[in-house]
Amino acid sequence: MNRLVFAAVADDDTGASDLAGMLTDQGLRTLLVIDLPTAEQFMVWSDGYHAVVMAEGTRNLSPTEARERTHAAIRLLKDRQPRVLQIKYCSTFDSTDEGNIGPSIDAALDELKEDFTIALPSLPVNGRTTYQGYHFVHRLLLSDSPMREHPLTPMTNPNLVDLLSRQTKRRVDLASYRDVEAGAEQLKRRFESLRAEGVRIALVDCLNDRHLETICRACADLRLITGSSAFGMKMPAIWRERGWVSEQKDNGGDAPITAANDRGCLIVAGSCSDATRAQNEWLQARGAGVTNLHPKELLNGNINMATLMAQVRDQVAAGRHYLLTTTNSHIDVREVQQWGLSNGLTVPALGQTIAYALADLVLEVLDDLPVGGLIIAGGETSGALCRRLGLGALRVGRNIEPGVPLCFSLGSFRLPVVLKSGNFGETNFYGKALGAIAHPAEYMI
Repeated sequence: MNRLVFAAVADDDTGASDLAGMLTDQGLRTLLVIDLPTAEQFMVWSDGYHAVVMAEGTRNLSPTEARERTHAAIRLLKDRQPRVLQIKYCSTFDSTDEGNIGPSIDAALDELKEDFTIALPSLPVNGRTTYQGYHFVHRLLLSDSPMREHPLTPMTNPNLVDLLSRQTKRRVDLASYRDVEAGAEQLKRRFESLRAEGVRIALVDCLNDRHLETICRACADLRLITGSSAFGMKMPAIWRERGWVSEQKDNGGDAPITAANDRGCLIVAGSCSDATRAQNEWLQARGAGVTNLHPKELLNGNINMATLMAQVRDQVAAGRHYLLTTTNSHIDVREVQQWGLSNGLTVPALGQTIAYALADLVLEVLDDLPVGGLIIAGGETSGALCRRLGLGALRVGRNIEPGVPLCFSLGSFRLPVVLKSGNFGETNFYGKALGAIAHPAEYMI
C-alpha cells in the first residue's frame, strides 16, 4: 500500500471538499472521508490515493470536543504515514472566540509532537486576503463583510492574530507582508526566528497568487500546516519536484461513473448567505421546481410529505431539477433564532437541529426516488446530509468553480454529489454544477 503524500483534517464537509478539489485539479487522486471510519474501512477506501481529506465537523463543537475529534482523526491518518498533514479551516476563519481552530491546531501539534506551524487563512483566488494580520473578504474587512451576519459564527474581529490567540494557549505572532515580499528564503528565516522566540503559530499575510507560491515554498519542510484550501493549489508542484507524487491506479473499488441524464437532480440549500440566495433565485427563474421549507414547520413536523414527494417525483422523473431551501433573508434568520432561544435552543444547537431535520426529509425523498445527482449548499447542511445519508467517503473530481468539485459517493447512495460552501460560487453556479453532473467523465480522474 502506498504512503500518502498528504492528509488533512477539515472542520466541515464543504471545506473538506474545497481542499480536495484543489488537490484533484493539480492531478492528485484524492479521497474525502466523512467522520471516522473503522481502521479497516479506512485502509480499503484510501488505497490508491495520493491524498485523503477527513471532514470532521468540528467547527461548531466545543473546544474540548474539537480537540478530541482532531486527535482521533490524526491518529487514524498516521497509519498511512502522510508526508504532510494540514488542519483545514475556512478562508473566512469561521469560528468563535473559544475556537474550534485553536483547539484543533493544538491537538495536531500535540499528536504529531511538533513545536511550530503556520496559519494561512487566505485564499486569493476567492477574494480572501490577509494584510498585517487583518483579514479581508473581497477588499472588505472580515467584520464588514457578509460574514458578520453568519447565523452560527458571526465574524466581528478581523484581527486574526488576536482572534487565534484567544483560542490557544500557544503564542501566536505575525509573518508580515514585508517578510513574504522578501521571498521564500527570507520568509523561511522569519519562521525560524519566530520559532526561536517561542512563537508556535505564525499567521502569514498573503495578498495574491505570487505570495501564495512564496509561502508554500517557505513552509515546504514543515510536517504540519494549517489554513485554507490555498495550499492545495501550490504544494502539489513542490511535492512533484521532490519525487513524492507517483502514478496511482484505481484499486478496483471505484465504481464506474456514468450520468443519469434521464433523471433530474435534487438541490438542497440550507445556507442563508447572499451568494446562495442569489443562486436559488437564478435556478428558480429557469423553471426548477422549488419548495421553501420554513424552519419552524420543519422542526414541528408540519410538512405535508405526501404533497412534497409527489411534486419532487413528478419533476425529477421528467428530468427536471428540484430545489429545497429554507430561509430567504437575514430577517428570517433572526426571527427563527429568537424562536429557537424561546424554546431553549442556542443558536448553534438550532442550526444543527434544522440541518438534521432537513437531512431526514431528504433521506425520505431519496429512499423513495433515485435522482440524477445531489447538490448541497451550506456547511452545516452538507455535514448533516452526508452523515444522515451515509455517504461515507467521496471520490473527488476536478473543481466546477474554485473550491467546489464534483464528487461521487462511495457509501449508501452511489451518486454524484456537489458540496458548496454557502458563500462560494457565481450566481449561475447551479447551472455549472448540473452541467458537470451530466458529464462526469470530464471531471473525475
